[in-house]
Amino acid sequence: MVMTPQGMMAAIRSARLLRIVLVYFGASFAALEAVDLLSDRIGLPDWLFPSAVALLIIGFPIILATALVQATPAAPVEPRRADPAGGPEPQAAAAAEVTDSAWRWFTWRKAIMGGVVAFALLGVTVTGYMVMRVTGIGPVGSLVAKGAIEAGDRIILADFQSETGDTLLAAAATEAFRIDLSQSPVVRIAEPQYVGRVLQRMGRDPSGGLDPDLAREAAVREGLKATIEGEINSAGRGFVLSTRVVAADGTTLAAFRESAGDSTEVIDAIDDLSKDVRERIGESLKTIRASEPLAQVTTGSLEALRKYSQGLRAIDAGDQERGVTLFEEAIELDTTFAMAYRKLGLRALNASRRVEALTKAYEYRDRLTERERYLAMGTYYGNVTDDRPAAINAYRSLLEIYPHESTALNNLAVEYTSMRDFAGAEELYRRANEIDPSVPTFWRNIINVQVAQGELDEADSTLARFSEALPGHPDILDHSALLASTRGEYEAAEAYVLELREAQRGSMLWQLNTAWPLATLSIVRGKVADGERRVTEVISVAEQVGIEGIALGVTIGRGFLGLWFRGDTVGTVRAVDEALEAYPLNSLATADRPYLDLAAFYASAGQPERAREFIAEYEREVDPEVRRGNRAGLYSALGDIALAEKRYDAAIAEYRRWDKEIACAICASQSIALAFDQAGQSDSALVRYEHYLTTPWLSRVYNDFFFRAFAFERLGALYEERGDTQNALYNYGKFVELWDEADPDLQPRVEAARRAIGALSTDR
Repeated sequence: MVMTPQGMMAAIRSARLLRIVLVYFGASFAALEAVDLLSDRIGLPDWLFPSAVALLIIGFPIILATALVQATPAAPVEPRRADPAGGPEPQAAAAAEVTDSAWRWFTWRKAIMGGVVAFALLGVTVTGYMVMRVTGIGPVGSLVAKGAIEAGDRIILADFQSETGDTLLAAAATEAFRIDLSQSPVVRIAEPQYVGRVLQRMGRDPSGGLDPDLAREAAVREGLKATIEGEINSAGRGFVLSTRVVAADGTTLAAFRESAGDSTEVIDAIDDLSKDVRERIGESLKTIRASEPLAQVTTGSLEALRKYSQGLRAIDAGDQERGVTLFEEAIELDTTFAMAYRKLGLRALNASRRVEALTKAYEYRDRLTERERYLAMGTYYGNVTDDRPAAINAYRSLLEIYPHESTALNNLAVEYTSMRDFAGAEELYRRANEIDPSVPTFWRNIINVQVAQGELDEADSTLARFSEALPGHPDILDHSALLASTRGEYEAAEAYVLELREAQRGSMLWQLNTAWPLATLSIVRGKVADGERRVTEVISVAEQVGIEGIALGVTIGRGFLGLWFRGDTVGTVRAVDEALEAYPLNSLATADRPYLDLAAFYASAGQPERAREFIAEYEREVDPEVRRGNRAGLYSALGDIALAEKRYDAAIAEYRRWDKEIACAICASQSIALAFDQAGQSDSALVRYEHYLTTPWLSRVYNDFFFRAFAFERLGALYEERGDTQNALYNYGKFVELWDEADPDLQPRVEAARRAIGALSTDR
């Protein structure tokens, strides 16, 4: 078939048109990719991309028309004849005029210039929008730029309100909104614990909810600039969600609204609302887009989120047991709910469940906000695997993004404390305390490291400020007792603990937490019978709250008392054997089984082979990651076994390994001193006994109760052997002073010390 000249021209025009269309679409794709890239890199408004798409859609028919017109030859220009019979036909003349007009208007130059101008106007519009947003001009100006809120400000989130009466749905919406807003590096949402403490100072019930009026009242009291209020109401089968940023004086600074078709869309609607609020506050659009979707970092199950929010409220109300149960129920509904695992890992009473939950939170860390992800990693490394460098790196990474994250500052300081960098830890604790002085943990930790540095007067001052900041908090009495016992003021310490016990008589947990300090404060003064009675009370309370692991552990501790003070090996071994029958190890969760305590006990009772059996079972039954997190306990138990076998060098080596793993500056010293003493290395033993007695440590009473009197007694004897009468008299005197009212069966040791004092004084 032979193609005619007209057909050939049509084919050429068609091929050219196709190429132009392909080029246009290729250029459009590149332009949209560039717009998308710039939007992500620079943080340009969301409407830029659809606007660019609209311009390209408008431009397509223009380009298409230009291509068609330009592919048609222009009509030749002929002079119009006067004679109608000889002139062109009217239709042909009209067509020629249209073609000529199209050639003049649909040119490539005009099409390209039109596109350039359109995108230039779009660029000017975007630039103007961004300038207005950054400078706070007009309705698009951010609240930070306007000065209504400052970067780093804390904002109180009121409970979402609901006309439906579904308080659980409103609570879930509140928590979801809090989680999403927590991703903002610009402002800080006030933690529920912070708000609860504010309400307590206001004389309001922290568990009574936080409506918008109360939130604004709390903001005014604390000098905060704004609150965020929200509502969720039914609309047919769906929901309407709205939120407002409100100044402390009640002025609405910004308001937004979203709809959800049904309950499955509520979380996505909250996500959109949160992003609108973050944008208006002044957060970079780039960081907003980088945030994970709310369903990804929490849960896609609204019911699971309801359980989780209920659990948080139960914890805040002091009902830890119910809170833990609700976290468990939330996890049953969504087994990948990482945030519920993390909270469970921090709150579960069962050690095995804590380890399991923290491990799950770490495994599902990609389903956490960036802030929570690093906290989960740091907690896992610090509490499960004992990988200190990894934990430090996680907290530092978080602080690079959120420098005001007080929890990360505190946890990083805990790692510094574990390395005995007490000065560095104090600086971090102080930074956390300055950010939020309403957190009692920060006050306690500052006191701890101040005492570790020998700054007892500074610790007293910190305790006084703690009392002013949080009057009536039980930790104030608790640390008053610890500071008194650190100074050897045991009667005063006991009075503080008894006052605390009475103030918290309705709390079974505080009854448990005060029974052991009372026992130690009796035993350190030689009142072992009274201490044993208190220890029995600890066991009873532990059994009542269903913590068999603690009950067994304390029974082992009571066995150590029998060995150390009574020398009753047969009776104490029998008691521990009976406890093992009452609480079989296989009935306890693996992480709750006191394998290492049992190994240390039986080694101390002269049964190192049996102790080795418990070590072997520990290594067989306990997960390697968990064992890695308890290297210190293993080294201590191995040292006790070596000491029982009179392998003194091996014992000292194991105790030194233990010493390197722990923050406690005195815990290993007592064992090292004993090993040197039993090995006949009296000079080294003397140095270690002195180190133990003179090293400041806030909770030293938990070591002193069985070792302090013995250390004074042995130092008196060692100095007497060296002919150092002055130091011998001093240490014998401290021993007698400490045990002046000791139990009758311990008085022969006191009398022996008095006779030594008399003989040394006569010689002198």
